[in-house]
Amino acid sequence: MPAQSSHALVLIHGLGAHWLVMSPLARRLQKQFGRIINWSYSSLWSPIERHCQQVSEQLQLLDDDPEVERIHLITHSMGGIVARLTLASHIPTKMGRMVMLAPPNTGSHVARSLAPVLGRICPPLIQLSDAQRSFVASLPPPSQIEIGIIAARNDFLVAEPRTHLPTEKEHIILPGMHSSLVWRQETAEQVAEFLTSGRFRPREY
Repeated sequence: MPAQSSHALVLIHGLGAHWLVMSPLARRLQKQFGRIINWSYSSLWSPIERHCQQVSEQLQLLDDDPEVERIHLITHSMGGIVARLTLASHIPTKMGRMVMLAPPNTGSHVARSLAPVLGRICPPLIQLSDAQRSFVASLPPPSQIEIGIIAARNDFLVAEPRTHLPTEKEHIILPGMHSSLVWRQETAEQVAEFLTSGRFRPREY
């Protein structure tokens, strides 16, 4: 597969994580794509809305860069919700595709269970609840963007049906757990395939 040297990839980790969690995936994608931004943020103590301005500013810098032809997003868990909220306000002119890994697109039962106890100190738990009228459940599905979603087969934090979006282009399930999904070689290969072709590689389940 030829290198996409003019394409920029922005990786966004999930709740309670760190850029190091995404670094194995970033290294694997570096072989095929020109610029990798493994973006990090303090995810535990602030509402999801607070992070969107920083993501938007990073996307604008890439949008203004004449050396960048396409901007792609790769997100894990809550990072996908940060990206969705950011894109709901503004879609970069050079926006390419987005791959979401284990995203709680309609919430998490674990977040709902923990929210009454820990929600005051960790606001995202309330927002990521799978309750019918939660913050994440009220977000409009992204439009005008090709989205590929990869769910983890043994995900005990986000149920597979909760990863779906009505506007998704592709959806696959890969072996692994919620966090380990981002470290697998096959995950990196499928991400690269979708970013390049708009399709995941067929596999036997």
